[in-house]
Amino acid sequence: MTIGERLGTSSAVTETGPNVARVRIDLPTIVALAMLLNPLLTMWHEIGGHAAMCAALGGRVAAIGAFYVECTGLTGLPDMAVACAGVTVNLLLAIVAHAIWRGARGDRWRLFWWLVWVSQAFVAAGYFCFSGVSGVGDLGVARGGGLLGVPMPIAVRIGELALGTVAYGLLVRRAITTLGAMIGAGDSDARARRRIAHGYYLASGAVAILVGLLNPVGMFVTIMSAAASSFGGLAGFIPIGFARPAAVSPAKFEIRRSWPVIIAGIGATALFAILLGPSIQFE
Repeated sequence: MTIGERLGTSSAVTETGPNVARVRIDLPTIVALAMLLNPLLTMWHEIGGHAAMCAALGGRVAAIGAFYVECTGLTGLPDMAVACAGVTVNLLLAIVAHAIWRGARGDRWRLFWWLVWVSQAFVAAGYFCFSGVSGVGDLGVARGGGLLGVPMPIAVRIGELALGTVAYGLLVRRAITTLGAMIGAGDSDARARRRIAHGYYLASGAVAILVGLLNPVGMFVTIMSAAASSFGGLAGFIPIGFARPAAVSPAKFEIRRSWPVIIAGIGATALFAILLGPSIQFE
């Protein structure tokens, strides 16, 4: 089996029949959703989280990049609050998006909000795992970490890793179950499942890395922020694509090609790269 066959490189996958799920997934539209959501969700973390908290606590936002915010004028607990703000807004959006997804109507909107809550929940849990292992990042307690100076740093790292690992595992199981409830869970839906999960994952990671290379700070931001939050934080989409959830009733689920979504995705990524890739300096 080729890579193209595993991901499904034709424009759509359709399964029909009296005893199987009828699923149609357009890969270019899935890629476009990743190109749309990756910039929006990244800005939510950086601007809606870090930058907003910095301004609220009286700090000064010196620079905003695609994957980082430079906040000056704060020390101690306020500075730590700024570091934690990104993960906090990820978690809040995941909770809200999950509630919206449960009441959403229409296959495209159901998939949209599913991708939002799963992505944000994965990123939030992933930060605990990443900082627990490495000691750096927003929740890191070592040099270069956002929580440098907290008491009992080793215990904090162990706790972060344990919490993040357990939460991430539970989220993967929840995501597999909920996607199966939408598109079906039989072998006939496996190709569509890979198309959604792996197509979104690879496109999100590619966008993050390409935009991250434009930052003026250096490869540290590209590797530790862009790559870690995309290929690392969203890695739960890999087992989702290969999962075989418990059988559910056959469903009809269609994501047809949407040129408005494709245009919006290309536009969002282009603006993200042009405006925030090189960073905006305020001082």
